[in-house]
Amino acid sequence: MQRRPSDLTDAALTYAAHGWSVIPLRRRGKAPLTPRGVKDANTDANTIRRWWRRWPGANIGLAVPEGFLVVDVDSPEALHRLRAENVELPTTTRAKTGRGLHLWYASGDVAVRNRVALFPGVDVRAPGGYVVAPPSLHRSGRIYRWEVELDRSAIAECPEWLLCRLTKSRAQTGRSDEEWIHKIREPVPQGRRNQSLAEVAGLLFRRLPAQVAAELAYCWAQVKLSPPLPPSEIRQTVESIAGREVRRRRGAT
Repeated sequence: MQRRPSDLTDAALTYAAHGWSVIPLRRRGKAPLTPRGVKDANTDANTIRRWWRRWPGANIGLAVPEGFLVVDVDSPEALHRLRAENVELPTTTRAKTGRGLHLWYASGDVAVRNRVALFPGVDVRAPGGYVVAPPSLHRSGRIYRWEVELDRSAIAECPEWLLCRLTKSRAQTGRSDEEWIHKIREPVPQGRRNQSLAEVAGLLFRRLPAQVAAELAYCWAQVKLSPPLPPSEIRQTVESIAGREVRRRRGAT
């Protein structure tokens, strides 16, 4: 099914009329078309019409507002891995993306930030971030669609485990030498494997050359994760943390 540009304009205006700020994105893409990206997102109907006259067929970006977050699951495999961690995923507003899902949750007055690689293939978009919204067109040719419509009354409360992970400040996650020794030595049970691997890999990449850090993280994961994660999943997590460290060193956000 092909969308007409007018479908996108009408959808963007409908979102805005219900108080959701929008921005235009590249056709079949995620990159913003406006100079300041998500900072340009707004609900002004005249601005929205002007954007879509200038960029017919532009995808729609929804800015994540205060009090909400979106769990971005990029593939069926990532969803299976997430469920294998035995974490709660309450039924909520959700959109079908190119290969995965966007799950919307209400975070209330808890301040959260965008998070990359919460689990392999699972990111979190928070206020200051945005997601691609239906009926945008994925680069695969699939159309984004709502499986549970976007309505504030349909958005479930964020599960406690997720809020706990997202609200750990740098001060809270800073550890003494003794705490790191304990963490490195002790086996890691199911439910904490991905998070622990990400933390250990982050420590190694901050202190060591990238190739050395990657090899040590991989060896640690094979020995200490119980039960072990698949080698491909270990590599994906380590590569994700390596990329994040490169961006940090370059000053990227």
